[in-house]
Amino acid sequence: MSTQTSEEHRWHPAPSAGGLAALLNSLPGLPDLLALGEPNHNHAAFPQRRNDLFRQLVEDFGFRSVALESDMLAGLIVGDHVVSGQGNLDDVLQAGFSHGFGARPANRDLVTWMREQNARRDRNGELRFYGFDAPMDWGAPSPVTSLLALHDFLSEALPDLPVCRETITELCGAETDWTNPAAVKEPAHSVGQRAAARQLRRLSDDLSTLLRTEVPRLATRTGFWEAELHARTAAGLLRYHAVLASTAENRLARMAALRALMMADNLSALLERERGRGPTLVYAHNSHLRPGLATMRLGDRNIQWWSAGALMSHRLGPRYAFLAGGPC
Repeated sequence: MSTQTSEEHRWHPAPSAGGLAALLNSLPGLPDLLALGEPNHNHAAFPQRRNDLFRQLVEDFGFRSVALESDMLAGLIVGDHVVSGQGNLDDVLQAGFSHGFGARPANRDLVTWMREQNARRDRNGELRFYGFDAPMDWGAPSPVTSLLALHDFLSEALPDLPVCRETITELCGAETDWTNPAAVKEPAHSVGQRAAARQLRRLSDDLSTLLRTEVPRLATRTGFWEAELHARTAAGLLRYHAVLASTAENRLARMAALRALMMADNLSALLERERGRGPTLVYAHNSHLRPGLATMRLGDRNIQWWSAGALMSHRLGPRYAFLAGGPC
């Protein structure tokens, strides 16, 4: 993996808990988003070390939230549990994490500790949990869940929406058409360029635009932040499926770039939500968080794209700092 090491995109090896204060004090200022990477997802030591560092960040540096490489929509389940105790822990871990990450013992420990902390904290000091990934890996689901959730939110306050729920459901069709694993290798198996998908992209844009134009009316309503998340997710999934159906030479790189963009947009949204409460720790694979071009070998080809870390470093400048866990 390539790494840019200019002052704009500098990174540091992850410290021990004892060295965290010295490292943070060496930065120009406390970052709004402190990114901690892991070199792979197979070693329990890295997420356990993350837990130790997060506890110190909370206790000594005023951090109030953590974001993990997991589906942001699913993470809402974990977030509700951490704040209010909603749901059984085993069920929360299974439904609230993507990629099987709910089975990692360190994630159970993290969620348990955050819930215990919130049980004795007031609302202003509560700790919040987020996922920040898109609901995808290489393949992706249909946008039906997010489009219907966005439609439901808008319909509670606004008359005459540009589409009805039944039309959304009909246009989305069978979920298996969207999740067909053959589409990753063969664009012809993707539904992303079919007439129904193109119509869904227009309708998704209509609903998202309506949400944005009605912000003064809607922003104070319960569920507005989640509605924005659903609008981003639906649009991102439809863009992704359109590229999945493309025969362009750089198709795979564009798919990776779109996922990175969705990650970065989710991080920007949660930072806006956390503004004034304290910094956020984000934890994921090094390749997602390291500023610069990410690269991946697929068969006899190398693909490159700007990582979520590159996008966030560009957006935040020195307010973004990356700590590499293990070899980078």
